[in-house]
Amino acid sequence: MSVANLRETLRYSITPCADGVALSVWEMARGSHAKDQPFLSKINHRLSSQEDAQRLLEHYLLYLS
Repeated sequence: MSVANLRETLRYSITPCADGVALSVWEMARGSHAKDQPFLSKINHRLSSQEDAQRLLEHYLLYLS
């Protein structure tokens, strides 16, 4: 899969939680995979700040490119 295609299927959320924020990054499933499970892979991290979450997300995206 090309990086362009991966960026089209990659989703993320940063949400507040009791001890900071939660970062979730997942790759959406396409075609027949979407019927069984809406995503192919998913990672979850708890971080102390929005800035830390944004920094980790940027590193993750750089790693994939």
